[in-house]
Amino acid sequence: MTYDELVELGRDDDAIVGLILTGSRGRGYAVTDDADWDVRLVVHDEVADDYRARYATAHGSLVEVVVLSRTEFEAAGAIGSATEWDRYSYVDAEVVVDDPGGTVLRLMREKSALPPDDALAIAAERLDDCVNCLYRAAKNARSGLEQEGRLDAAESIPPLLDFLFAVEGRVRPFNKFLRFELERRPFQDPAFAVESLLMRLAALSCGDPVEQRRTFRDVEELARRHGLGDVIDGWEPDVGWLRGD
Repeated sequence: MTYDELVELGRDDDAIVGLILTGSRGRGYAVTDDADWDVRLVVHDEVADDYRARYATAHGSLVEVVVLSRTEFEAAGAIGSATEWDRYSYVDAEVVVDDPGGTVLRLMREKSALPPDDALAIAAERLDDCVNCLYRAAKNARSGLEQEGRLDAAESIPPLLDFLFAVEGRVRPFNKFLRFELERRPFQDPAFAVESLLMRLAALSCGDPVEQRRTFRDVEELARRHGLGDVIDGWEPDVGWLRGD
């Protein structure tokens, strides 16, 4: 079934609650001639198994269709669930078909941000993970373990990004959409403006010790502004050393 045929089905079939186009095509970003159509087809619970058998397609298909019951869609991307990793799929995706009550659009908007309590908990946890990586990188470098230190510095990047987005109550994008996300909605802290952030990430991935210390200083300042100074203080007596004092 082509994408256009699937959309027509979604508009004509009352058992279908909605159709979401996600990925590059759903955001109109970095779309190539051979880009696939990533579709989430939301259906009423009682027909989910039947529609999954009829319309779901394999990973890698030109039109890649995931069929979700309404209940499954409500839970998709929930914090702490097995699908939390997929939450960003619903940020800025295109709702092509929706029911008259706007169910799909409403649930999409809920998934596009982090609830305040969850955001703070994620920020604290990932801040600690980021500092841990920077600490191990610096310690390995001090011990003459340069390759090991570079690996630890590179490992600081995922928790750093999780922290930066979580302190603003935002869902971290997939790496492909990092520039897209930050050009549309820059971070509030100018220390992490998009171009300088991308350069910072490149330097961290190469294990640049100067960038590691600068990153720690900027992260510490941001963490304290958001009431997470206790996470930083938990790394005493090494905080000054991590700053490069």
